[in-house]
Amino acid sequence: MTSRAAARPASRRRRGEGPRHTYRATIAYDGSAFAGFREQRGAETVEGRLLVALRELMPEITRLACGGRTDRGVHATGQVVSFWSRGALPLPALAEVIDGAAPGRIALVDLRPVPRRFHAGFSAMGRRYCYVVSDAEGREPERLDAMLRALVGERCFSAFARDTEAGKSTVRRLYAASVRRAGALWGPDALRFDLHASGFLRRQVRVTVATALREAAAGSPADVLVALAATGDRRATAPPADPGGLYLTGIDYPADPSLAARRFV
Repeated sequence: MTSRAAARPASRRRRGEGPRHTYRATIAYDGSAFAGFREQRGAETVEGRLLVALRELMPEITRLACGGRTDRGVHATGQVVSFWSRGALPLPALAEVIDGAAPGRIALVDLRPVPRRFHAGFSAMGRRYCYVVSDAEGREPERLDAMLRALVGERCFSAFARDTEAGKSTVRRLYAASVRRAGALWGPDALRFDLHASGFLRRQVRVTVATALREAAAGSPADVLVALAATGDRRATAPPADPGGLYLTGIDYPADPSLAARRFV
């Protein structure tokens, strides 16, 4: 008797389905033009525009996997999305529809086929963000840098989060954090905060930036953010900084992207 496992490929062939092909695209976008990444009814979103474009080649596509969900107004220079199709797609045609999804607002940075099991979100090992803020007050980046560097390590970041899901872990590992002058791209007075972690809670980067700026202005010691994190009290931290200064700059993946990385959930 034919087993179910043996019969399944034949069944797929009868339905005209081919083998599954997975693709990974790195994109950049201007978040000020969108109500966030994830598709929403009645709103202009990054995923929504990409899905409309991709349906030219993949009419059945309904959703994208993404490396890091971004909120309204947040930008990206290194967002990663993945999706799959039955049957191989020509990369030049695929690149053309992605790059044309929203000209001037979404740009394709990189496109490649990847192993079938790759998932832009589940396979991610780390995420990188930067936040750029105007510094008309002439703040000392060294003081802010010391505060951010003290936070490096694994800890509960609940105090720096907003709108977390009930029952989900609020522990994350911060791999690196620093503050420096932003450089010519943003102007001589701008400061750039860079944070690299296993993952981030909602609003975590923006709350961290706003709280560090508040505490630096108050003359607080370098370990003040660590002390605030230990309280677990969201009332002790500042309201999130404006989303317009935040950029998702990159996602880390294992050398073998077919294997899912460990996730903090």
